[in-house]
Amino acid sequence: MRYQELQPGLELERFVECYWTLENEQPDLTSKPEPILPDGCVELILNLGDQFNEHRGDGVKVSQPLYFLVGQMTRPILIAPTGRIRLIGIRFQPGGAFPLLRVPMHELTDGLVELGALDPMLEGGLKEAVSDERSLPRCIARIERSLFARARSSAGYSWLPSLANSIVRLGGRQSVDQLALDAGVTGRQLQRRFLREVGIGPKLLSRIVRFQEVFRAVEGNREGWAQLAAECGYYDQAHLIRDCQQFAGQTTALLLANTSPLTESFTRKNRGSHFSNTAG
Repeated sequence: MRYQELQPGLELERFVECYWTLENEQPDLTSKPEPILPDGCVELILNLGDQFNEHRGDGVKVSQPLYFLVGQMTRPILIAPTGRIRLIGIRFQPGGAFPLLRVPMHELTDGLVELGALDPMLEGGLKEAVSDERSLPRCIARIERSLFARARSSAGYSWLPSLANSIVRLGGRQSVDQLALDAGVTGRQLQRRFLREVGIGPKLLSRIVRFQEVFRAVEGNREGWAQLAAECGYYDQAHLIRDCQQFAGQTTALLLANTSPLTESFTRKNRGSHFSNTAG
């Protein structure tokens, strides 16, 4: 499996965290479904290969569409390929999808919506960008031009993405009261703006980002779970266990012992450490 991230151009970096590609011509179709965990981002997926199945708790398998948007996640989903993997993803900054899509993000939380039903014009532009193109990096360059045209026509500047990114930058350790103070709004106003533009409240985003810090911190940790919890900003080990159960559906030890390459690719463990620039 080959996973790669590509950095957006300067004009789009306040909207887009990165573009990513995932390729595997011969995946193991006999392996168990693998979890994708909440990471605080909304993603737009363009599938140029075979469909994935989502495996739900009731034993039902649902085929994912080829072009779709994944809203903020507050729980894991289980997916498995049905054939050749060839994906392009647009990972938005927290709050970065709203100015481009103009859809209240909380309506998409824990949901997956076909792009054509959400925004037919955007779907048409992205389909054209990836048509008859074998090189995924060149596809991404054309996608970037399409998004840039939309960004130029988006509504005026919002202070919220910058505030949401401060949560990511500080590992989810900043208090909601301090965030509201920085923005010059009440806590209730901040909550409403986050729900509308990010899809989840600032406290929940902080919890997800803090949970994701575990994947980065565990490799250098030799002091045990209590020290790991403290290093990631948890009050105690019990709070880490609680978040792991909610966001991964299993214990911390079991999750880290059985993390698959697919699951690990979509954690924040290595983000920003292997970027390459998009072609012009």
